[in-house]
Amino acid sequence: MAGRVTFRVLFGGEDDARKLTIESGIPRTVENLALEIKTFFQVTEQFRLQYKDKDFDNQFMNLLETSELEDKGTLKVVYIPCETTSSGPLTKDAFSTIPGTPNAAASTTVPGTPSNASSSAQESNDSDSFSSNDTVILSSPETRSCSWPEPFVVPHFSYCAEMMLQTGNDEFNAQGNLLSLTPKVRSDILEGLAEEIIKYTAYPKDEQFEEVAKALIQSHPYLLEKGTRTGYCGWKHYMKIKMMNFRTKLSRAGHPEVAVNSLRNKRKGQEKPAANIKKPRKAEVNFCPNLPRGETRESLEVERVALLTEVKKKRKDEAVIKEKMQRTFSYRRQEGLQEPTIPEFQNRWPALFDVNEVNLEFMRLTTVPLTSKFF
Repeated sequence: MAGRVTFRVLFGGEDDARKLTIESGIPRTVENLALEIKTFFQVTEQFRLQYKDKDFDNQFMNLLETSELEDKGTLKVVYIPCETTSSGPLTKDAFSTIPGTPNAAASTTVPGTPSNASSSAQESNDSDSFSSNDTVILSSPETRSCSWPEPFVVPHFSYCAEMMLQTGNDEFNAQGNLLSLTPKVRSDILEGLAEEIIKYTAYPKDEQFEEVAKALIQSHPYLLEKGTRTGYCGWKHYMKIKMMNFRTKLSRAGHPEVAVNSLRNKRKGQEKPAANIKKPRKAEVNFCPNLPRGETRESLEVERVALLTEVKKKRKDEAVIKEKMQRTFSYRRQEGLQEPTIPEFQNRWPALFDVNEVNLEFMRLTTVPLTSKFF
């Protein structure tokens, strides 16, 4: 099916609609369409696709054949919660039922149809969560899916902290009293804020600390500080210290975005904490992502070699190249941060220097299509 097509893709509901353009036209199979979505939008979870069926007053139905689709149609990504994703480490087998992955061809699973009795029971039990307004969306710890939020939303804290905040806010609204915090509750609040911030960046800027502190006292006015110009200067200062300590813990745990700046990873002559700090530039969302669950540098090196072999073929399989480029993204980023020479990097990753892959890599890095920056 030749000719450029555009789809409106919903992730959960109408409040998260994104545009997908496929230059080669409507894919021949649902699996190939799923791969386009998976690659372009950096989807790592298991999902199925739905489309608006005209025979049923444009109600969403499971997509079984791409012949049902039209240009400028609406698709919906329905995430499928599974035990592997939520409660244990992922292995390569965990991706076998995601449409568009190499193992999907060997699987009997077809998007929109249950593969066995257990999956049927799973869908039956979770049918409520698959309604158009209540789709469950799971986050991925390997890569970030969005940039810094505007406005910043204050998270929920520990049970004890939330109870004290509720009591304090009620007291403030009734009599204007500002209650003092115990060190434990203050620590819980700072810990919760740090865990929310790290979802977007490990190195927040001064203005971002400002936004967080301001949002905190707007959500919980009894935390307002008397005697300060803004009412939250102290909170801003506490958060800067907290994030410094938080980065230390993350570095010890091997978090790549932070560990890349540890002293043992510094080049000779730069063995100082403040020397050559590698931070995300503006709009870099996935600056130094974790390796995918169940993968190691060795296993991803095997993927890279297989990718290199595919690229050198006269008749390349573009779907395989896209899938392997997606899978090796974190490995490639960590390698790039070591600042290899361009010829060396090009020899190891020739697919990255293709026009289509440049656009996809930009999308992986920033979550924004590159072409949107030109118009």
